[in-house]
Amino acid sequence: MIPLSQNPPARFPARTIHEAENPWWVAKIKPRQEKALAFDLIKHNVEYYLPMYTKVTRRRDNNKPRKSIVCLFPGYISFSPQKGYERDIYATNRVVNLIEVKNQSHFKKELEQVYHAIDLGIPIEPYQGDDLTPGQRVEVTSGPMRGIQGLIHKIHARHKLILSVDLLGKAAVSIDAHLVKPI
Repeated sequence: MIPLSQNPPARFPARTIHEAENPWWVAKIKPRQEKALAFDLIKHNVEYYLPMYTKVTRRRDNNKPRKSIVCLFPGYISFSPQKGYERDIYATNRVVNLIEVKNQSHFKKELEQVYHAIDLGIPIEPYQGDDLTPGQRVEVTSGPMRGIQGLIHKIHARHKLILSVDLLGKAAVSIDAHLVKPI
């Protein structure tokens, strides 16, 4: 495990998702290779987004908290390469498969919502709600997440807004029910 300070930046270069000059691709990564690939992409000056969050666990030996920076969508990284580099990424020996993003505007919108939530410092975590049926689609009407859309579910008596990136997966943020309206 690398120290917290030695993690790659979540976004390279530091700008919004919509400012990418080239089309976005999604790379399916070999297990536990996301951050290493991010460093490889920085070396080749390739734009990417790897959303991460802080996970707190307890050590077994002394029960002290341990903080880890982990990937929000394990096994995937979004990148925006110059024409032709999308196939050269296989040379890193970290990529299993490439997924071409067909609907760039939809993908950017979904990715931008995750980027915005993380940028605001809102606690976010992976969502593993496969056993739940899709909830009602809502939009946040006030607060720092105003304008963000997603699905709402009630989990363990707490409301969660599910932000979905179709090609990557889902993430959940806690939200008060009075801050959202059905769309």
